[in-house]
Amino acid sequence: MSLFNIAMKNIKRNFYDYFLYFVSMAFSIMIYFTFTSIQYNKQIEGAMASKMISGPFKASSIVIAVFAAIFIWYSNSFFTRKRKQEIALYSMMGVKKNQIGRMLFYETLCMGIIALIVGILSGGLVSKLFMDILVKLMALDTIKVSFAIIPKAIIQTIIVFFILFLIASLHAYSIIYRFKLVDLFRAEQSGEKTPKASFIVAIISIVMIFLGYRFAQVDYMFKFFPISIFLVLGLTIGGSYLFFSSFVVFMVKASKRNKGRFYKGINMIGTSQLLFRIKGNARTLATIAVLSATTLTAVGTTYSFYYNNEITSKNSAPFSYSFITEDKNLTKAIEDTINKSEKNKLLASEFIELIKVNGEIPNLSKDKIVNTSSESIYVLSEEKYNALNKALERDKKISLGEDEGIYVSTQFMDKFLESPVDKTFKLISEKGNKDIKIKELSKESVINSELILFGEILVVNNKVYDELYKTNAKSPINLYRVDNEKDAKELSEKLSKLAPNRTDEEKALTGNPSKGYSEFYDGYRAGLEASGLMIFIGAFLGLVFLICTGSIIFFKQLSEATSDKSNYAILSKIGVNSKEMKTSIAKQLLTIFLLPLLLGLSHASFALKLLSEILNSNILIPVIISFGVYTAIYGIYYIVTVHSYYKIVREN
Repeated sequence: MSLFNIAMKNIKRNFYDYFLYFVSMAFSIMIYFTFTSIQYNKQIEGAMASKMISGPFKASSIVIAVFAAIFIWYSNSFFTRKRKQEIALYSMMGVKKNQIGRMLFYETLCMGIIALIVGILSGGLVSKLFMDILVKLMALDTIKVSFAIIPKAIIQTIIVFFILFLIASLHAYSIIYRFKLVDLFRAEQSGEKTPKASFIVAIISIVMIFLGYRFAQVDYMFKFFPISIFLVLGLTIGGSYLFFSSFVVFMVKASKRNKGRFYKGINMIGTSQLLFRIKGNARTLATIAVLSATTLTAVGTTYSFYYNNEITSKNSAPFSYSFITEDKNLTKAIEDTINKSEKNKLLASEFIELIKVNGEIPNLSKDKIVNTSSESIYVLSEEKYNALNKALERDKKISLGEDEGIYVSTQFMDKFLESPVDKTFKLISEKGNKDIKIKELSKESVINSELILFGEILVVNNKVYDELYKTNAKSPINLYRVDNEKDAKELSEKLSKLAPNRTDEEKALTGNPSKGYSEFYDGYRAGLEASGLMIFIGAFLGLVFLICTGSIIFFKQLSEATSDKSNYAILSKIGVNSKEMKTSIAKQLLTIFLLPLLLGLSHASFALKLLSEILNSNILIPVIISFGVYTAIYGIYYIVTVHSYYKIVREN
């Protein structure tokens, strides 16, 4: 019998152990192939407003390839280490090391080639479905993606993964020459060498994680940028490793002091096994916690952008269309075009004139050096402010005294800025200066922010506005709100052709450098395409990471189950029933699975909190959904592992 035939028989015999590894690898190859197929597919890119699809998918393919390489290397080392006693028996039977190495080389390469074939075939079958999902997420409903086999994607996938499997096979071949025969027989008795538990190191781990979270606060992040990024990463990752190698071990040891619980049932045995299991898996658990945090942050971020796209677009452009113009003929042409649209009926329209006034504005920065600064600000009357809110169907109406005002800023960030309420804005005019005390801060935009810098407006009393109107530059703005504005492609194309081409003189005259045209549809569509693309990539990358990391825990625990068979056999002989065994196994594995998940959720929560503060938006709902889906899939791995572990220890 040839070495190749022996290798194939070994694959068949150990297929149960290899199965999850095989599925994980085939899935990674399938996603990689799908991403490269989309990367080279011109159908979707041709329908997008921004031609940016190739770059993100190329970058994602590289990430998948790198992560798959790490996973293959780790899994290959795991399976080779798991079979050291088998390899030792081959050596005792007179099989030479180079022959054993070739046999492992054939096994690894054959498994890789089979996974490659399955991955590409399944990728070819589901690529059309995945592209339909992408089209749906990006709302590119106008195109129909046809099924296509892209040879370039097939060749690239084969080359990349064949190289990865070839390297892994050579690695398996080289392992044979690193150990003596006695080391191979003692392989099952040797665990990972990890640091001993120390109270001081345990406290240091918590302090490091806490400091990492502190530097992840938005004020510290920008104050010490870019050093803060390295501090956050270094402290949280280092703290995570110390957390599992010292803090958790220390806490498990401390739990032994609870004599009532420790000596109840078989808790004494379960606690001792858990202690050894955590010590032996500290590095793996910490790595999984960090990977979980990375995955959750990526998925939570992309889903948050997608979930909040309409809210963000609406806040940036509350009116469907806005034009800076006082040309009556142009205004009539715009209104005639809107009125002719059957799909997008005119709901409201308003004409306003913003005044650009020089003044002394309080420095609202919390790290201010001076108390005031000479700036200019756009001023709007309370009458028009109320009219705009009514046109937007907002239940808000204000009444201001002559020395009162409302400060409108869509970009106001509480973390960096002091509240302007009760502060005084001094408006400079030829007829005398006017002090305006801020009565209220509003973060709701009433004018498309593209037309005014940072979306900042000062709303004043009508009489004050009329006085300022006489001596300051004005920006005449026509605003329109239409029905079904998310589906206004045809109307937007027509109106964009009517957009005024403002000269430099006009911009200087009004003090408004805007291009003079703004619309909701364009920003909404661009945001939907970008966020849809991000959530598609983020979701599938996250799924690859989750499947591979879940598989790593599964491999590790099944390896330990094989080692623990004799221990559970003894427990069975002394009267421990099956229910008690399964309960003990479930409790131990729950700790192994739950701790990295909880730490990963904690890390991701602080990272997403930082994102929420930077974006100045509420992302609670998309984060909860992302965390819930991730936890549910992760929980399936736990259930499968408990079942498989119990099945192994109860064999024979």
